[in-house]
Amino acid sequence: MNKSALKKFATSMRVELISLVQTKIDFLTSDAYKENLALYNTNKEAIVQIANRYEKEKEEFVEEVAYTWFNRLIALRFMDVNEMTKSAVISTTQTQPIPQIFVDAKAGEIDEAFEFNKERFFDLIDKKISGIKDNDNEAYKMLFIATCNHFSSLMPSMFERISDYTELLLPEDMLSPSSIRAKVVDAMSEEDCADIEIIGWLYQFYISEKKDDVFAMLKKNKKITPSNIPAATQLFTPHWIVKYMVENSLGKLWMLNHPASKLKEHMRYYIENEEESKNFLHVNSPEELTFLDPCCGSGHTLTYAFDLLTIIYEEEGYNKSEIPSLILQKNLYGCDIDKRASVLANFALTMKARQYHKRFFKKGVKPNIVELEGIEGIKNFGSLMIPESDEDFDEGMLSREYKLQKKILTSEFHCVVTNPPYMGSKGMNKELSDFVKKRYPDSKSDLFAVFMERTLELTKEHGFMSMINQHSWMFLSSYEKLRVKIIKNHKIDTLVHLGPRAFEEIGGEVVQSVAFVLQKGE
Repeated sequence: MNKSALKKFATSMRVELISLVQTKIDFLTSDAYKENLALYNTNKEAIVQIANRYEKEKEEFVEEVAYTWFNRLIALRFMDVNEMTKSAVISTTQTQPIPQIFVDAKAGEIDEAFEFNKERFFDLIDKKISGIKDNDNEAYKMLFIATCNHFSSLMPSMFERISDYTELLLPEDMLSPSSIRAKVVDAMSEEDCADIEIIGWLYQFYISEKKDDVFAMLKKNKKITPSNIPAATQLFTPHWIVKYMVENSLGKLWMLNHPASKLKEHMRYYIENEEESKNFLHVNSPEELTFLDPCCGSGHTLTYAFDLLTIIYEEEGYNKSEIPSLILQKNLYGCDIDKRASVLANFALTMKARQYHKRFFKKGVKPNIVELEGIEGIKNFGSLMIPESDEDFDEGMLSREYKLQKKILTSEFHCVVTNPPYMGSKGMNKELSDFVKKRYPDSKSDLFAVFMERTLELTKEHGFMSMINQHSWMFLSSYEKLRVKIIKNHKIDTLVHLGPRAFEEIGGEVVQSVAFVLQKGE
């Protein structure tokens, strides 16, 4: 995977999409557009909505729409390459210069599940509608939007059914070799799309410039607001570190319970101690295992846990058609304050399940991944927050979201593994600073240390907690009480002192890092 090329693509795509959406808004709200009364009256209600949203929150609105189309394009490209779409929705080949789905539709072959105005579609194809610059392009856009809406029932988080006005802001050119669609296809090679990680990388690269802006403001002594915490704190974890953490928590717990298991043969970074703990959680069935990432980002840790769990289930003789559903329903949990990240984590796990079992979409199973919302302050405190009662949640929350958030924030899990947010006390806004000082006085100097305590709270007695964070907690006097607490109450099962440049492949962040596994209560 050429990450430097992907970063260049994602950052330039963000700029281009924002520009295209802005241009479209300017045109739709202009007097010139109103001159075509027939067209304007058809879209009048949506245009009024666009104008109202734009007036209230210009930058946020444009950014939201731009990201919506970016997200859908990269998702559909991944699905095309992995043959999860009946016909290629956005992908082309040298011999087929337009997407196959459009070729099929023009020949009358349209998925019966697609809901859109087919009469208008064929009128556009037959050039029966006047005043349209490019009939084929307009017809393809109808098909593209219908595809997104179709997938909304299967993956409601990634393909959330959007407002009519958002559809009007789809970039004009979607078919030409220089279109946004074509650039996505060119940038995401078939080789790169073999790995679901590409979606997470593209998201981190997409928001990288916003991250730079947040830190530039921080240098001017402007604290990090709740809305900017995701951009400021997200850092994609290198895959070998993810493997180390998952293998020596989830993998180790299974091996302690099933020493004859061949799982060890699949774990390159597994460390077997000479004297393993005699006190460990007893697990008879893979269905009993629970694994949480409380700062899940785009799901990198969870997707590797899915891989290990798949091997465990197979070894135990489970039916392959049942395995992905069981893993998503019983084993894996994740949450994040960033809606976009939680959407990507949902998508990543769904893709993992679909790659394993081709009929998975028909199961109707949704991953246990949730955006943390609906509780006052939760966008600031994230999974540090513990709801005290049902009344803490907003009344408007969906039942499943409410139950899942409550389960994650108030339960204990066999394994808790994460790359927590890094934010020193100087960057914290007042509410966040007051919160951690009161609840976590021994680790209040940085969010990564606070999460060391919180993740242990979320771990079952004798279970495993694993994390990668900054190594300063091992040395600085401000963390002495935290060190004493860990040494006194828990076992450091393994620890890898990485030093600087563990994250070099994603931009050379000079973070002095350490990855470790703690066994709670040992």
